Amino acid sequence: MKKRVDNNFKTILIILFALAILTPLGILTQNPAFGEWTQEEIKKMLGFVPEGLKKYAEVYKFDLFDGYSVKFISNQYIGYILSALIGIAVIFAIFFLLKHLMTERK
Repeated sequence: MKKRVDNNFKTILIILFALAILTPLGILTQNPAFGEWTQEEIKKMLGFVPEGLKKYAEVYKFDLFDGYSVKFISNQYIGYILSALIGIAVIFAIFFLLKHLMTERK
């Protein structure tokens, strides 16, 4: 059973790594990524900007890497890949911590 779980985990890691390597494909398009629209782009699409979005637009600034770039690396593609890998690592860390906390409660 443990070996099967290990194989599934390895498969998931390989798929996530492949997806992280493919993230710079988003640079090829001139359109913004889904959900990463500016207020001006939302206004163009909807004809208005929702009040909640206006209110919290400046509060929600959580880009670890400004524009998915790394200051000390000039290659934009590497910045995208690093952002994806760090995002994956953070999500894994959060779920690992949650699993650990929930196991201790039992």
